[in-house]
Amino acid sequence: MEIIDILQNSLDYIEMNLKTEISLAELATAAGFSLYHYCRIFTSYVGYPVAAYTTKRRLCNAIFELQQGKETLEIALEYGFSTYAGFFKAFKKEYGCSPTSYIKIVSVKKPMPIDLKQEVKIMLTHTQIKQILLNWDIDRITPIEETELLTSEGYSKANKTWYINEDYILKSGKDINRINTHISITKTLEASGLIVSTHIPTKTGEDFLQKDNCYYLLMKRIPGSLLTPKESYEGNRLETGREYGKAVGILHKALKKYDKDIEVNVSNLYKTCIEWALPETKRLMKQWKCPLPDEFFDNYIEEFGKLYEKLPTQIIHRDPNPSNILWKDGKVIGFLDFEISEGNIRLFDPCYCATGILSEASSIVRGYELWPELLSGIIKGYDEICTLTKEEKLAIPYIVYSIQMIFIAYLDSQTKDKLLGEINRNMLTWLWNNRKTWHPMYT
Repeated sequence: MEIIDILQNSLDYIEMNLKTEISLAELATAAGFSLYHYCRIFTSYVGYPVAAYTTKRRLCNAIFELQQGKETLEIALEYGFSTYAGFFKAFKKEYGCSPTSYIKIVSVKKPMPIDLKQEVKIMLTHTQIKQILLNWDIDRITPIEETELLTSEGYSKANKTWYINEDYILKSGKDINRINTHISITKTLEASGLIVSTHIPTKTGEDFLQKDNCYYLLMKRIPGSLLTPKESYEGNRLETGREYGKAVGILHKALKKYDKDIEVNVSNLYKTCIEWALPETKRLMKQWKCPLPDEFFDNYIEEFGKLYEKLPTQIIHRDPNPSNILWKDGKVIGFLDFEISEGNIRLFDPCYCATGILSEASSIVRGYELWPELLSGIIKGYDEICTLTKEEKLAIPYIVYSIQMIFIAYLDSQTKDKLLGEINRNMLTWLWNNRKTWHPMYT
């Protein structure tokens, strides 16, 4: 039996026994592992230690029953909390407010059992990776190293991409549409002379390998490195931002030529925010005790609504954060990951790049205070390549707010990213409270 199936049995057992005592030792024995090994692989696959996962499942089921009318103390005791105070403390840590407040602002749905095959990241051993790589005609398949994401907390494992010696990157995933988008765009950009991570066909001539409901794509590795938060914030911020902005502008110039030739999804940023991200953000900011005034939401709806239809659109990268932009000798040399490229307002990309850098500010002394220089540089650099309209300059604050609201709303559904959710709520609060330090640059 595969590890993922063994762990699914564990999750099913936990789900059926949330109101009884669950023995970690019994779970490990049933799985056929030592206690130490079981705890390690459970955390690796599920994303939480057993006790933390069990508590999360108890809390989400308990709050559903509370909304259905059961007494709070009765629910707390049934789900293994010895006192209401213990239940209250655990709930507030997880959801940011009291159980009573939560059910007033959230319509709680019945929790669905976890399907690990749908939720889990793709976990492969080096032996499995070597077997997969036999499908390509390459001379050397070692060393194999997991790629890393650069975050405000440092480097973390990407879990779905691997460096294969100095020449290749192996990428895995489950969304075939996304990988087809990446292939179409990188082929086009390479033909235009831009440096991108293009794919290498398999021995049978296929663009990628499909195996067990997953795809595997082998790509050329671009020589370059990510810019660290320290390098962004402690160097010449205006010039660093300008280089980022110019690079995004050059990318957009190339993509614009193929607007009608490359098929991508088309997104309406304003509609996405008005119908989903804004109301979710309003709820979540209140839930986590950092509410924004009605002025913020009313101003966004009215002013951005006036501007939106006048903003130029085209195919954009959609995810040009610092972890997807490679530098060499002080210059941007290439972009990674075009999987979620789409049709949208073009100014989304430079603003997204800026908010990605802002997410690193908490790791830098006076980072938030210094960030407006980076934003200014990005906008100026982009404007040098793709001349901004009057309406675009006026829309910059609202696009930045849009990106933050989308992140806040999205991260609420990603329970493993609680810290990122907190960082993005703090970012939006700072942006609004300090708007006078960066709004006037463009208006």
